[in-house]
Amino acid sequence: MSRIYANCKEAIEEIKRNLYEMGIEVHPHSMQNKNVYGNDDFKTKELQSEVFTIVDTSDKNDIVGKDLDWCQAEFKERISREECNPGEAWKLREGVWKQFMDEKGKHDYTYADRMKSQIDPIIAELKRNPDSRQCIIEIHNNKIDLPNIGGKKRMPCSMYMQFMIRKNPDGVKKLNIIYNMRSCDFYCHFKNDIWLACELRDYIAKEVGVEPGIFTMNISSLHMYKKDWEGNVY
Repeated sequence: MSRIYANCKEAIEEIKRNLYEMGIEVHPHSMQNKNVYGNDDFKTKELQSEVFTIVDTSDKNDIVGKDLDWCQAEFKERISREECNPGEAWKLREGVWKQFMDEKGKHDYTYADRMKSQIDPIIAELKRNPDSRQCIIEIHNNKIDLPNIGGKKRMPCSMYMQFMIRKNPDGVKKLNIIYNMRSCDFYCHFKNDIWLACELRDYIAKEVGVEPGIFTMNISSLHMYKKDWEGNVY
């Protein structure tokens, strides 16, 4: 059952406490496209199948803090409908992203390239059929990503985002988003992933001509690394 939070800040604080107190320790062999086997810094506390809903996401700018400039630049690239590898946004979080680039200065994938052909058809279908259950933007692609498991290359943590126009608790039909992830690093990416998904919902809602609705997230592995849980998380 999905837990329901009033706003983003409440969700993050409660989930952080649950992860720290109830997370199960796991030590994966790889992180992104790097081998971390035997590196104690990458031992994780993990919650499986973390599912929650946030009713009001209007405080999303507050939760990302210093990463807001990166979030805004990354979002512009994601909706550009253009080839964007490596793009420019990564430079605003160079300490995070440069280490994952290949010898040609490219990323193994970008969200912009995965999303560029999907946004317009989704907007068109939501206008044509507001009750649709088929409006999905896929990020993970088995044909591309399956051969790269085991740390050969980075693969998307996001699986897909589904958009549905449904009655919200206030009785008004709005555009809801259901965001499914296989993996999410609580310390480095979680708050930004929420922001980017909510911003995409807001953008599509405006294009369709409806109000943005609730945000639901389903994460198979929500985790924090030992190097982070021993410090000041957030």
